Amino acid sequence: MEEKRKISAYEKLIEGINEIINTGKYEQFLKFIKKFHKYSFNNRILIFSQKPDATRIAGYCTWKELGRGVKSNPTKIFILRPIKYQMKKSNKEKLESIEERDNEEEIKLLTGFKWTIVYDISDTYVIDEKKATNTFEDTKLNSNNSQELYNILYQISPVDVFIENIYNGSDGYYSKSSKKIVISSSLSLDDRTATLIHEITHALYDDFDYSKERNLSEMFVESVAYITADYFGLDTSKCSFPYITSWSEGDTKKLIKLGNKIEETSNKLIDKIEEQILKDKEKVA
Repeated sequence: MEEKRKISAYEKLIEGINEIINTGKYEQFLKFIKKFHKYSFNNRILIFSQKPDATRIAGYCTWKELGRGVKSNPTKIFILRPIKYQMKKSNKEKLESIEERDNEEEIKLLTGFKWTIVYDISDTYVIDEKKATNTFEDTKLNSNNSQELYNILYQISPVDVFIENIYNGSDGYYSKSSKKIVISSSLSLDDRTATLIHEITHALYDDFDYSKERNLSEMFVESVAYITADYFGLDTSKCSFPYITSWSEGDTKKLIKLGNKIEETSNKLIDKIEEQILKDKEKVA
């Protein structure tokens, strides 16, 4: 049995998180995970801890379907795959404790996880040019034009956005009572875009009690904003990372719990932006 298989999933996650925190690699980790926004936060930790330079991963059979073979002696990346048990509605004994839905013919239950091996694209080679062409095409904005991203954000904002003079020195704020986002008029375009991502995240997804959990709120929001901005090619220094070290020291369980929230939320915001991009393209077409 492979040595990594002997290590429990939980131990591996704790090991990976400790490595990220203790070596000050949180910013690097946030840059890394935006490449894998369809994977769970836990699997991102596992991928990063085993191959921090990974860019695209898939299993052996999936790579073959995509027109690629796996090289000899590749780096094996172990991630967790959910195990689901499928049951027919007609099996009454197994369904006694499950709420049935009229339109479901079968129900899938999550019963656990198992290790599975995937490989980075750097450990593959092309075996079918036609299949391998355009294997990974992402809907992304022009990285040199944050005006386009700003316009998309403006459209998806759940409240009105105003550009005003802010005299307390802040770059922007979200007012729940006034139902508005205010961005400082003194900011450059890129900084306005980064600040708007931050404030939209507050407006859409921040459910912390800000009066009692300000550090958690800001760490959560800025992490989501950073992942989202970086995903769309906006190089920004608006995010600050000291929160993660001061808050999570000695408590990796809480960090993993918050990490799932960051991962799920950044996925939602990225998907929301991409949906708006496609809507705009359809209008033009």
